[in-house]
Amino acid sequence: MGSMRSTASLYQQIGGTDSVTKLANNLVSSSMKDPRLCGVMGNVNSSTATTKVADQLCSALGGGCTAPYSDSQVQAAADRLTPDQKSAISDNFKSSLDAVTSNSAVRDAVTKSLGSNMSGILGAVR
Repeated sequence: MGSMRSTASLYQQIGGTDSVTKLANNLVSSSMKDPRLCGVMGNVNSSTATTKVADQLCSALGGGCTAPYSDSQVQAAADRLTPDQKSAISDNFKSSLDAVTSNSAVRDAVTKSLGSNMSGILGAVR
């Protein structure tokens, strides 16, 4: 792995704007349909949420976007979620990410990079 010096950000590796927008869209729509998340996503405007999640992901992955939520907002939102809600978001994120890239190295890197923040990002949307 050490010899693979890649200058491309994770944002570029996952496919840039189109892929990150698709990822955010998939994540928001699957989470809105997830019965485990009705308390979190129940009153969310999906297009607003998708834009905010996409910008947050873009920022977190090195795409140069301005994140709509601060780290402390994301952390506070994550702290409000139950373990069941967090695992629901994690499941939805994983399937959304699988739909965007088949490259397991990129998926692993993105998952590691976002880590536990993913649940907080979605939690902050409401």
